[in-house]
Amino acid sequence: MKKRKLMTLALAMFLFAGQAIAQQMPPIPKDKEVRMGKLDNGLTYYIRHNDYPKDVANFYIAQRVGSINEEENQRGLAHFLEHMAFNGSENFPGNGIIEFTRGLGVEFGSNLNAYTSIDQTVYRICDVPTARQTALDSCLLVLKDWSCGLLLEDEEIDKERGVIHQEWQMGSDPFQRFADKHLEELYPGSKYGKRLPIGLMSVVDNFEYQALRDYYHKWYRPDNQAIIVIGNVDVDHIEAEIKKLWNGVKVDPNAAKVTTEAVPDNEEPIYVTYQDKEQKYSIISVNMKHDAVPDSAKSTLDYLILQYGRQMAGMMINMRLQELMQQPDCPFVSAGVSYGQFMGISKPKDAFELQIVPKEGKDIEALTVAMREVERARQFGFTETEYARAKADYLSSLEQLYTNRDKTSNTYFYNLCVGNYLANEPMPGIEDEYTLMNQIVPNIPVAAINMLAAEMISKDNKNLVVYQLSQEAPGKVAPSADQLHRAIDAVRAEKLEAYVDNVKNEPLIAQLPQKGSIVSTTEDQKLGFKKLTLSNGATVILKKTDFQDDEVKMRAEAKGGMNKYGEADFVTLGAYDYIAGSCGLGNFSVTELQKALAGKKANANPSLGLYTRSLNAYSTPKDVETMMQLSYLYFTDMRKDEKACQSTIAQLEVVLKNKDLQPESVFSDSLQYTRYCHNPRFAPLRYDDLKKVNADRVVEITKEMFADASEFTFYIVGNYDEATLLPLIEQYIASLPSSQKQPKKVEAGQEVITYPNGAVANHFSRKMETPKAQLYKIWRTEKVPYTLENSVLVDAAGQIVNIKLLRTIREENSAAYSVGGYGFNQRTADDQNYLQILAGCPMDPAKADLAHKLMEQGVTEMAQTVEATDLQKVKEFMLKQAKENARNNSHWLGVLSEYCDTGLDIQTDYEKTVNALTPEKIAAFMKGLLSTGDSVEVLMTPEK
Repeated sequence: MKKRKLMTLALAMFLFAGQAIAQQMPPIPKDKEVRMGKLDNGLTYYIRHNDYPKDVANFYIAQRVGSINEEENQRGLAHFLEHMAFNGSENFPGNGIIEFTRGLGVEFGSNLNAYTSIDQTVYRICDVPTARQTALDSCLLVLKDWSCGLLLEDEEIDKERGVIHQEWQMGSDPFQRFADKHLEELYPGSKYGKRLPIGLMSVVDNFEYQALRDYYHKWYRPDNQAIIVIGNVDVDHIEAEIKKLWNGVKVDPNAAKVTTEAVPDNEEPIYVTYQDKEQKYSIISVNMKHDAVPDSAKSTLDYLILQYGRQMAGMMINMRLQELMQQPDCPFVSAGVSYGQFMGISKPKDAFELQIVPKEGKDIEALTVAMREVERARQFGFTETEYARAKADYLSSLEQLYTNRDKTSNTYFYNLCVGNYLANEPMPGIEDEYTLMNQIVPNIPVAAINMLAAEMISKDNKNLVVYQLSQEAPGKVAPSADQLHRAIDAVRAEKLEAYVDNVKNEPLIAQLPQKGSIVSTTEDQKLGFKKLTLSNGATVILKKTDFQDDEVKMRAEAKGGMNKYGEADFVTLGAYDYIAGSCGLGNFSVTELQKALAGKKANANPSLGLYTRSLNAYSTPKDVETMMQLSYLYFTDMRKDEKACQSTIAQLEVVLKNKDLQPESVFSDSLQYTRYCHNPRFAPLRYDDLKKVNADRVVEITKEMFADASEFTFYIVGNYDEATLLPLIEQYIASLPSSQKQPKKVEAGQEVITYPNGAVANHFSRKMETPKAQLYKIWRTEKVPYTLENSVLVDAAGQIVNIKLLRTIREENSAAYSVGGYGFNQRTADDQNYLQILAGCPMDPAKADLAHKLMEQGVTEMAQTVEATDLQKVKEFMLKQAKENARNNSHWLGVLSEYCDTGLDIQTDYEKTVNALTPEKIAAFMKGLLSTGDSVEVLMTPEK
């Protein structure tokens, strides 16, 4: 009944738009560039040629199978099977899949991975270079092995039991424990209440080998699978290969069918409360359940209109809640609504959800205030001005997608394809969606959205589900289920008034400044940029690109950052980004500014680094002037927004007050303190510090740091129109205040980094709800010159550390689920740097000593010998990444900044430097690294 009602609402919205329609709504056109097909055995495939990014392709196999298909004695097998897909197959035994893809420059964990959810399992191989067709064919062979060729050997299964345990321990946070205990109450009478993918450790530890094989052969079949290939591929060739590989795979006509599990309605409301010793703050979730639109009803235009209406209603309610959050007396630090699968997991049942994070001790008040706004929207709907802003934002995003249609990522098209396969979600081409929605949206009035909102937001208790998580601690009393129930009933009984939308209709800059001028222009042929010197001494670097048709990025940068300030400002500097983001500009408060920018894609944010200060900005080509105006205001007229700043401090109080309840937070802070010798300059921001944060001082520091434009270089990269841009540079950059008419040379200032000498170890234990251990170690060189070769060396060495530790700690000894190793450099005030290697992992406490030993052993061995095959795989990855970076605007901001500031070109000879790496060079670097004896080690274990 509810399904028909919602679709009828969508039809009414369409009629509002004045369209002449037949009894049957028109179908949503499918992307004409996607080659779809289905083999006789039921295998579905989607293939789409896409040239962005250039010369790479993504491969996926999606399955309509997940943990919902498990029997009670199989709980955890769907997820376990996903892990086993990387532990040996017919054509890639052992670690063959990982080693093969690594040789292509595809890293396990980031581009080679998979996930298992309640009703789907998806494997991926992404960013595969397309230069060799044989490599692409081999990727299809990997998908084929995942489909029906896994070995599932006894020894490998036993190894993976330990890895699954590590994942369970690592993921055992308060919400996971809440779900373990109460999900059945939230899903009464439904299998969804007892099928979380991680499963039961009693099953993981004890299932028979054959049980996993039986599950695999029962459910992993072509009629439950789709192959998705997106990228720079020959579509005809890929289609022929898919047919060749899968046509011979037989499916038993009597094979078990995948069925949809029901989620019954609840006639009476469900209220669940839960307390956990590691829960940092309260969370309240109010869910109003609705039957999901059936897959069969998603292919016509009314479904697109329904999605649009829901998006508009949610956007406008969220804007009202954000406006409330700017008030210092608001009882919650965050609140927002969304519409989607109930609890994010059940396909047959959707929900309109309101989620609230109350201020401490204000749970009922927070629920009341947030629910009041939701109920106000149900009763009175939205105003014309609110809808105009929301509609403008929607159409602006749609236009940005359309403008970039030839520069759209493979991931975007994958999401359309996989949604279409798993749930029959629409898969329109970008051009068709743009044309359709631009015809429809301007003609859908706010009255239609109001009608839909009134249906989404329930006015009674049927299908109402409310849960609350809070901290368990002496003296803390959580609200009862009855109190939550009475608060919601009370709001529904209130006599409310309609929302009043206050809008400031004036320009961002009340009076334009006197224009400056461009004094000189030079060109750099090597890196392809123009250098402008302005009449106020500011420097502008311009590089026009076509990497993204709808993107312009700007960074204004000068030497001297937080190191310019002493201990009296340390705490305020630690909160600088939070407070600066809560300040007004010109005559606009934070809320007024948000409303003024509706429909525009432009932003700017000031930031202070250790030795630099910068302003980072972004826009589309048509909104470049807005970006320039925001940047001008940050330089000249940032002001304290008292209410917004108080609200931000209140939000930080909630986040920080109980931060130490979570072991991971304690570990992170301990690493920071140990690494920098407890230097207060680098101390993490803590709850007790907040009373020392001075918002007025943030404004003062910003004015001091951004007072003199002649100290700054403005880097602008992207698809700008130069004829339009140059007058804007004169208007908004050349007009900025400065102390001189020539670029001013500024020193970075004092060196402030304090590293400990020698080997420092911090081992500690703490109480935990779920015992887990965590280890990080950082090795450090002496200060060395900042060169391209050193940067490449430390990066490559860190990646090889990652490969070795993944192999020994996870794959061979099952001592950890997630293992990390990487190299990085810490810049100094004099443009030198420290090269550092970091390795770490969360792990089973019982295997902490083993993991520690293997980590030390793996790093030490690299000072003697480095496997040539490991280095070659790392070089492949670095070269592939360099090719991708070369067409990225953010990357070029960094390249130009480095070149213009220090004279170092990190772009031109990068590939040459990578290719020059040898095992001997890496070993020599590691030997030098270890010879200093400087390291920091932090180990956290559970109290016994």
